[in-house]
Amino acid sequence: MMGGVSNGEWVGAGLKDVLTLAGIHAGAVSVLLVELDAESPEEGFWYALPAEKAMHPDTLLAYGLNGETLPRDHGFPLRVIVPGWVGSANIKWLGRIVAVSEQVWTRNNTTFYVLMGDQYPPQDESQSKPVTMQVIKSALVLPWPAESPAGRQRIRGYAQSPAGPISRVEWSTDSGRTWTDADLPGRQSDYSWARFEFLWDA
Repeated sequence: MMGGVSNGEWVGAGLKDVLTLAGIHAGAVSVLLVELDAESPEEGFWYALPAEKAMHPDTLLAYGLNGETLPRDHGFPLRVIVPGWVGSANIKWLGRIVAVSEQVWTRNNTTFYVLMGDQYPPQDESQSKPVTMQVIKSALVLPWPAESPAGRQRIRGYAQSPAGPISRVEWSTDSGRTWTDADLPGRQSDYSWARFEFLWDA
């Protein structure tokens, strides 16, 4: 897989603070987030965030990224950042927020971005269970093309968890029969990628 791993520093207002100032009712169940892209289905990408997650202190209405005004490609003028949740919850170009006292169903939590299969039966109007939290993941940092000469190598990579800091990384070269601890150098910020490295005798 070719791809990039990075950390961004978001600046904004807490969605909880904005909803509180707007007078959100204690009985709110869903917070509907609607983007400004009128040409997308539903005349704007809609995402229904559970009220509990909307009121989480880390859920952010971001207007800045890495010390600068939020770029257009990243959602200017306002983007929702829901740490630990999949990208569909982090909608760009936010135009409207609606708090309601019942479950809101949109195509993005009934047909798209849902778990399907025998283990995930339909729920109410939804075809299946909406995808919310990310999974634990890791990636090795290798040159392209990824060729290494024989001998002792220092292999580096990054790991990330949606629910807390990475406390341990293990690696295996025998399809998981045996495992060895990797080193975790450096500092890890909340919700960020943790760097790991290990020595491998190729």
